[in-house]
Amino acid sequence: MGATARSCFTAGIRVASRSVAWFCIAISAGPAAAAELTGYAVLTSDYVHRGVTYSDGHIAAQIGGDVEYQSGFYLGIWGSTIDIENGPSLQREREINYYLGYTLDISNHWSLGANAVAYVFPGATGSIDYDYEEFSVSANYRDRAWLEYSFSPDLYNTGYDTHNIDLLIEWPLPNAFTAGTGVGYYDVSELTGSGYAYWQVGVSRPIGIFDVDLRYHDTNRWVPFVSTEDRADSRVSLSIRVHF
Repeated sequence: MGATARSCFTAGIRVASRSVAWFCIAISAGPAAAAELTGYAVLTSDYVHRGVTYSDGHIAAQIGGDVEYQSGFYLGIWGSTIDIENGPSLQREREINYYLGYTLDISNHWSLGANAVAYVFPGATGSIDYDYEEFSVSANYRDRAWLEYSFSPDLYNTGYDTHNIDLLIEWPLPNAFTAGTGVGYYDVSELTGSGYAYWQVGVSRPIGIFDVDLRYHDTNRWVPFVSTEDRADSRVSLSIRVHF
């Protein structure tokens, strides 16, 4: 096992998550020469995931990086500050995502993809183990439209599975602006008795070394255990991203 794999394995022990093991194996087995290495940092006024705030309406700092291989495989890590409280002793303040996947170009306009993501919440308090894995398949049309289906076999280690479907569309506007919108449905009915729909619309633009994004988010309802009435309410987020 190389030095990178050993470091990743140590990190996995430190956050006490069994779900990062496959990520470490992927790094140790990957080719020595990467097609592309990308890193980025984001400051957002509100971290929103599937229509629900993960930062309680507060500013969140995020950082991530990924490696894309010429074969079509990619892997990466992403982290964010969060603020999720599900009770006086159930608090989450950090999120780390480990992911790997594969993209296949099937024509000049279409590509297909598959990926796995390990959601890890180090330092979470309480008796609930919030770490879980999710697996997705997707179709991409000209980097303008994306359709993705995601499945988790064991959300929050409850033994219940979840399903999510997303449709995202982007189109260019004058003066380097890009408009985008999306709609999705998160089926958590096995765990909560119901699912919920969510949607977003926004505009983004590069400004110097930064990418600036302004976006509106909303849902049709809140569901127990996944959100609260306040966290699922409509909101606007402003995000600034820089690549390095």
